Amino acid sequence: MLFRIRLATLAIALTGAITACQPAPEPPLVPAELEELEAESVVYRLSTVLTKEGVREAIVEADTAFFFPDSTFILLWGHVELTAFHEETGLEKAAVTSDRGRLNTRSNAMVAWGNAVLEVADGRTISSVEIHYEPERNRIWSDSASVLEEADGTVLKGTAFTSDLEFTRLRVANPQSRGGVIRFE
Repeated sequence: MLFRIRLATLAIALTGAITACQPAPEPPLVPAELEELEAESVVYRLSTVLTKEGVREAIVEADTAFFFPDSTFILLWGHVELTAFHEETGLEKAAVTSDRGRLNTRSNAMVAWGNAVLEVADGRTISSVEIHYEPERNRIWSDSASVLEEADGTVLKGTAFTSDLEFTRLRVANPQSRGGVIRFE
């Protein structure tokens, strides 16, 4: 019996010694630009509802959100998504996805940049390096090269785009068509 107790004690001691000798896990790597941020607080897996007079306008989600002292801006990092809704029906009308973004908490305006893609509920998509969402001005736009793909596969490239938030007045600047006919309305 004494032999079994000593053997069990030796096994526990060896397990502890082996565990203690293993290197500690590496800390997660953080991009240098994030280490330099002087954020007051950081939120992981942010999901927030943007409202106007109590009515849901949009939902913003991001892997990481950085809040700064004395600032109305939130820096969004990782997978960023803004989903906009119709005021009357509550149905989704469009979604913007990107790698990063900046949300203005006073105006609910957002800038999405890094592989920014706008998907309209009717099947159209617009890609650009950055997309601006401005609900106070009823406008979504980019002043960078943009590619519009219609639901039927028609592709329209331009130097910029602008649209109202109902997507009835969508305009592409300096359009060049590939695989379809340019319609002027």
